[in-house]
Amino acid sequence: MQRNAGANRGVLLPMRRQTIGVQIRAILRREIIKGQLLPRSLLSEQELSQRFGVSRTPVREALIKLAEENLVETYPQYGSFVAPIKLRDVFDSQFVREALECAAIERAVERMDAAQSKALTAVLDRQRALHRANDTDGFFEADERMHALIVEIAGHPQAWRHIENAKAQMDRVRYLTVRLPRKQSSVLAEHGAIVDRLIGRDRTGAIEAMRVHLRGLFRSVEILKSENASYFADDAQVPTAPPRGVVANSQPGTKRTSSGRAVQSGREP
Repeated sequence: MQRNAGANRGVLLPMRRQTIGVQIRAILRREIIKGQLLPRSLLSEQELSQRFGVSRTPVREALIKLAEENLVETYPQYGSFVAPIKLRDVFDSQFVREALECAAIERAVERMDAAQSKALTAVLDRQRALHRANDTDGFFEADERMHALIVEIAGHPQAWRHIENAKAQMDRVRYLTVRLPRKQSSVLAEHGAIVDRLIGRDRTGAIEAMRVHLRGLFRSVEILKSENASYFADDAQVPTAPPRGVVANSQPGTKRTSSGRAVQSGREP
């Protein structure tokens, strides 16, 4: 964390519309969801203060807000840690997303015009190109854009904000699995089926294709649990201290810094 301090200080904007604490929360939230800060990693207030070039107060404020989202856990006399992935939260996220997006695609079938059909096809083509270029971050962003566009076509663009807020825990799983072998190919096949049925005005087929796609999360969880059980927590457990001796395993092809950040080691997953 120390070696990135200079680069990350530049991320913080002048304190006008946002407080420093809000900005730090947004950065850490993004890094937790994207798997750059792995489950159960220690979040040192001192190291974070040095990284952002601020006092501990805004760092502490950010960690409190992240704890309210179940992304951070704080233990008295131990410190703050990236929260493990709680399956109850993940499955609740999936339930909300499936309900809203299946409703959205049903309406999109009725409303879509030629220009929107062309835009949807262009997003899918771009995602395929990003896959060929091995651009994982771009691939994920194109994935988000395709789903958001369907909600827009349905006539409810603001609904995507509700979906984004609901799917933070689900996205933690998605980011960790998007680098797995054949995962992107599977996603592209499912997206292709969704777009084909939507453009073909196949209402029942479009809904089913979306449902199958979103339920792929369950298989992703099974794979992650088999390879990195420490990423997850038993929802029935209410710990009063961080588990002893538990160190979050890195993603395939990554190594961990002392602060818990995942760093690419050059080995492909």
